[in-house]
Amino acid sequence: MGRLLDHVRSYYEALNSGDPERVAAHFTADAVHYYTRLGPHEGARSIGDHTKLAVEQLGGRWNIEDAVDDGERVVIEWTMTWRSPRSGEPRIDRGTEWFEFRDGKISEVRAYFHSDARNRSGDLLGFDHAGRGHTTL
Repeated sequence: MGRLLDHVRSYYEALNSGDPERVAAHFTADAVHYYTRLGPHEGARSIGDHTKLAVEQLGGRWNIEDAVDDGERVVIEWTMTWRSPRSGEPRIDRGTEWFEFRDGKISEVRAYFHSDARNRSGDLLGFDHAGRGHTTL
């Protein structure tokens, strides 16, 4: 496992704590976290605060399923379990994130994920998530 991947794994541990300071410590002050479903979060503090809300309001939990560290950037496949704020129903999302680094900290995240009425879970259709050891509900 590479040094950068160790940093991403530490970030994911911080995510699950819901502690905005622990999360923010993994980012450069001017970091940007981009998403496919919502506008970007700009700055380490904003990223940390968003995480706190996801943990407190949605019961969010993140897992890294697979990862690649080429020594300059990290790409992961992840799973997030959470509760619907409307119904309380357990949910699961899957996606991938591309991490860029500067001075040993995360400077940019590009998060690609999908979860809509046609495929609420974001599961890869026809892929055996459980059989591959991925997180499932």
